[in-house]
Amino acid sequence: MKIFLTFHKFLKGLKKIDFIGLFLLRLYLFSVFWYAGTYKYGTFEKFSDWIDSSLNIPYPEILTWIIIATEAGGSILLLIGLFVRWAAIPLIILMANAIILVHWQNGWSQESNGIEMAVTYATMLLILLFSGGGRYFSLDYWITRN
Repeated sequence: MKIFLTFHKFLKGLKKIDFIGLFLLRLYLFSVFWYAGTYKYGTFEKFSDWIDSSLNIPYPEILTWIIIATEAGGSILLLIGLFVRWAAIPLIILMANAIILVHWQNGWSQESNGIEMAVTYATMLLILLFSGGGRYFSLDYWITRN
């Protein structure tokens, strides 16, 4: 029983460094969205044509620019921890659209291009929306602290 109490005390002590989890979430999501945005920028015409032919959404070039700006710009804000809650909102909307328009018909599994990863990213973004960027490694913390 003493081992469990000692371990429980250790786990409670982790609260002192709980900001690390939010920082790691931001760092991971930065790499995901930065890669996605810069890849779409590099293959702009191909991606825009895919939006037009597969999704039949009007003004695919404008939408492509919006998606690139949301992914690349949002990823930078997540990385530096500035306006984290604000940046999470358009990224969540982007993930919701990806889930509905692109992945839904493929089911859940990532292997079949299903919704699994988009739901995972949206869940991570919801955590940041509710929790913010965290302490110390976030510009939001340093700007708004008293």
